[in-house]
Amino acid sequence: MASAGLRAGRGVAAARRLGLQLLQFAFVVWATYTVTFLLIRVLPGDPVLAALAVQSGDATTVDPEQLAQLREEAGLAGGLFEQYLSQLAGLLSGDLGTSLATGRPVGQMIVDVVPGTLAIAGLALVIGVSFSVLVGFLAYVSPWRWLRDLLIQLPPLGVAIPAFVTGLVLISVFSFTLGWLPASGARSGASVILPAVTLALPVGAIFFQVFQAAIREAEASGFVFTADVKGLSRLAVFGRHILPNAALPSVTSIGLLIGYLAGGTAVVETVFSRDGIGRIVVAAVQARDVNVIQGVIIVIAVIYAAAALLVDVSYPLLDPRLRPRSGSAPAPALAPAPALPEEAAATWQEGDPR
Repeated sequence: MASAGLRAGRGVAAARRLGLQLLQFAFVVWATYTVTFLLIRVLPGDPVLAALAVQSGDATTVDPEQLAQLREEAGLAGGLFEQYLSQLAGLLSGDLGTSLATGRPVGQMIVDVVPGTLAIAGLALVIGVSFSVLVGFLAYVSPWRWLRDLLIQLPPLGVAIPAFVTGLVLISVFSFTLGWLPASGARSGASVILPAVTLALPVGAIFFQVFQAAIREAEASGFVFTADVKGLSRLAVFGRHILPNAALPSVTSIGLLIGYLAGGTAVVETVFSRDGIGRIVVAAVQARDVNVIQGVIIVIAVIYAAAALLVDVSYPLLDPRLRPRSGSAPAPALAPAPALPEEAAATWQEGDPR
């Protein structure tokens, strides 16, 4: 009976936590839609007339009835509050409106290019995180301080160098000089490699800053001190103690990076001439297509909020201390760790190569 009540209490706590996270997800999407809607509507001029003027290359004259029909088709008819409610209802039903420039549904336009963007963003995330973990591991186990300092300084270069410069250098070397990989387009699976590497450099640099700080914090903890005193190898200490404790803040940064990847592909897709969400935004801004701009921003907000939700859900899996407990069975208090003898501490301090 006690165990059944304990499981029921944990289930209720987990359900309550998940419900709050879902409410936060819905609030982020709603707030993004509201702010985007208001910012677009405060821009001077009529968006329909502006889009038509951009398409014609000059000022254009449109019959009032035709203009009213275009506004109706684009969901821009009626007052401000009426447009807000109408587009919000469409958003809840999965309708993101119609493009002013092409007349196509915005949702379909995004669905057509999402696979290409996901391929670049997913591979860039894997490369960036793997490279950062590898560099952090090598810097920790290296016995030479100069090598550790060199390795730690490598990832920040990914942020210092602009993405378009990195992309052009990779194209010059691996496409034009060596001929190994295609320079543009999406005609083959290999065409995703250079854009992904270009995007992986800043992503890996951002992740490495958080990961390296977590490594230093774990390294200064008592359990790592005890493991070193016991004579465990640097490899064993990193695998058993450093990496598990550095995972929690690092996973948080991954959630933020997913949002960055969703909105940071515009430069990469432009340099490598690939269709994607970023390139759609660039074309929509040039054409004053407010429906496409708003739709893409909402989709990016949904991706970012979903990533944050997955990160929150994964916390209890990574750290047992965050798992919900019922009120009837509180967690036992942890006894303080025994202090090491002063002689052992002094010996460890003097023999620490770091």
